[in-house]
Amino acid sequence: MNRFFYILLFMLFCQFACANELPYDFSDTKFIKVKLINANELSSKGEIYEGQEVRLTLKNDIICHNTLIARRGTPAKARIETIITKGMNGFPAEIIIDNFQIEGLNDGQLMDVYVKKGRNYALLVYPIKWALTPIPFVGSLTNLIMGGEAKVKKDEIITIKYFPHWK
Repeated sequence: MNRFFYILLFMLFCQFACANELPYDFSDTKFIKVKLINANELSSKGEIYEGQEVRLTLKNDIICHNTLIARRGTPAKARIETIITKGMNGFPAEIIIDNFQIEGLNDGQLMDVYVKKGRNYALLVYPIKWALTPIPFVGSLTNLIMGGEAKVKKDEIITIKYFPHWK
């Protein structure tokens, strides 16, 4: 009897959870590519931190329905969301940039995350590691091979998407 009651309660809960949908309409998938130019060099090797502001400028005009929304050279900013340091066995460092803000554009209509990775040596390291594993302790020496540093160069173009019809 208890099982029946719990199953009934679970089904009732699922029905209420599905009824509370968000009022947003994300069905329109037409977007405009927004190209941004990075103002400063960022490197996982340098002095950067999560939450740091990244200064950007708009590379070209954004036009929607023959209306100019934002001009070329408009200042923009983003934030470094995550920094992943390079690791053993050739795994690269990563810099993840998100939370883009551009004057004149609604932040809720901007979508994309920019991920910059360093060199990945894992595809080279793991076959060597597996080949050396039968010899005791020799396969573990590949742990000392580190991946590459991530670097976002100055004047590098970052492309994100703007969905003008989202509400």
